[in-house]
Amino acid sequence: MLSSFWSPPFFFKIFCYSNLWQINKRFICLLKDVELENDKLLDVKNDYLFKRIFGEDEEIFIDFANSILNYPDERKIISVTFLNNEVNKDSEFDKESRFDVIAQLNDGSFVNLEMQMRNTGEYEKRCLYYWAKLYEKQLIQGKTYKYLAPSICIHVLNFNFFKEKEEFMTNVGLLDMKTNKVFSKDLEFIFLEVPKVPKTYYNNLEKWMVFLKGASKKEVMQMNNSAINKAQETLEYLSQDPVARAKYEARLKYLSDYNTSMYTERQEGINEGMEKGIEIGEKRNSILIAKKMRELGASLEFVMQATGLTAEELEKL
Repeated sequence: MLSSFWSPPFFFKIFCYSNLWQINKRFICLLKDVELENDKLLDVKNDYLFKRIFGEDEEIFIDFANSILNYPDERKIISVTFLNNEVNKDSEFDKESRFDVIAQLNDGSFVNLEMQMRNTGEYEKRCLYYWAKLYEKQLIQGKTYKYLAPSICIHVLNFNFFKEKEEFMTNVGLLDMKTNKVFSKDLEFIFLEVPKVPKTYYNNLEKWMVFLKGASKKEVMQMNNSAINKAQETLEYLSQDPVARAKYEARLKYLSDYNTSMYTERQEGINEGMEKGIEIGEKRNSILIAKKMRELGASLEFVMQATGLTAEELEKL
């Protein structure tokens, strides 16, 4: 009995079954990866999803922020405190809800990181307003102005905002318009335009931008960046989470309805303006014709009948 147990055929069977199980395991894992790719991961540029990924994990935020700010080694961000990492239960249905990430860095400065899908037409003023609120909220009662720290607003845009340039990154600050001397470092805007991002990358920021533009899992793995890998894993998890997917879809629907409503109102305003413009144009044309007819000696009654103008209007000519 023992000899049959230790016999070569028996070990050969165990070896075959073991290898077959390992092959099946790898095949199943491969199928799961393919399923994730084919199932189309949720769009990381959705503001709800963007905040879940970049506003809840320090490693992801720090690596992304360091790649943008590009500080020297002694100024690199090493820690961060999220100041608004909660997502309200019904916030995806509220147009006033903000899905930006507000954080304080280890050097005391503040960062507002925002994802914007569409140009709403007044984006410059919105940027200034967000910066002003971020700066103003620092001044606690009893504190002096010297306690105000630099406030940096980073705007990731899914549209071309600076159409006159090809670079996807734009830095805006306060400068003397003649000497270009920096007036204050407390105000800084950084704009990252996703549509302008090239397919190839040569630095860490470009890797992040390719990820935001929409990279496959294979492309992400080739980037060799642990923070981006972590962001990809979070994206995959949220894409499969029913609650997160429902909030994502609800946010998409709300934004679509809101944008449609704004477009409809704008079109109605344009149409109303065109109708009023046509009416004014027709009135002016009638007045010109009436003047000419009166110069040619036509009677008041005839001119009124021909142009539709009233007697009072004709008397003013």
